Amino acid sequence: MPKQERHEPSTSIQERIEVAKAGLETDKRPNGPVGQANIAWRMVIDLVAGVGIGAAVGYGLDRLLGTQPWLMSVFLLLGFAAGVNLMLRTAKEVGNKDSLGQGPEN
Repeated sequence: MPKQERHEPSTSIQERIEVAKAGLETDKRPNGPVGQANIAWRMVIDLVAGVGIGAAVGYGLDRLLGTQPWLMSVFLLLGFAAGVNLMLRTAKEVGNKDSLGQGPEN
């Protein structure tokens, strides 16, 4: 079996890394009201998903254990707290990007 020759690329690894970094976009959110609407919908969906998942888990456990409506009430509140927590995290993330000059209005 003949030995295959390996051809070295014409650019160094450092140059290829720089080209790859230049091609990356750090913030792909659209500017203006469309970007703000996307953020608002994300926050609403986070809250609704938290409440919905909490209610579903609580209802399932209530049916399984026969403790209706106690576990559903507890998990509904936990789901609401998780949704609010995600909303606050999103707001903090948007606030940090705005303070760096990378916000949706730029």
